[in-house]
Amino acid sequence: MKTEISRRIERTDLFNIRFYEKTWFHGSFSGMHYRIEKFTDDPEGTCLRVTTWPGPYNFDHTDDSLKESALFEFSNKGLDDVTEYLNTYYREHTENFKGVLLH
Repeated sequence: MKTEISRRIERTDLFNIRFYEKTWFHGSFSGMHYRIEKFTDDPEGTCLRVTTWPGPYNFDHTDDSLKESALFEFSNKGLDDVTEYLNTYYREHTENFKGVLLH
């Protein structure tokens, strides 16, 4: 019997909220790139902004029309929500990431 291993982004891949006080984080998963950062321009206050886009290029060299962002609470609970968002986003947009050069 063949067993399929389900890969996903794990919460431990995204560090602790204190990390985001000082810098942003860039990650990738099977052709999907993402950036998580502290965002302070929201009327609700400080939050986490996660931006996704298809690789192979980095954030600065990818056309903004290919990027999609979402906002989350600036807390470790918010990072839990980001983890679920990224996994759901990947499943729902898998076609966008097929054929992306993986390194």
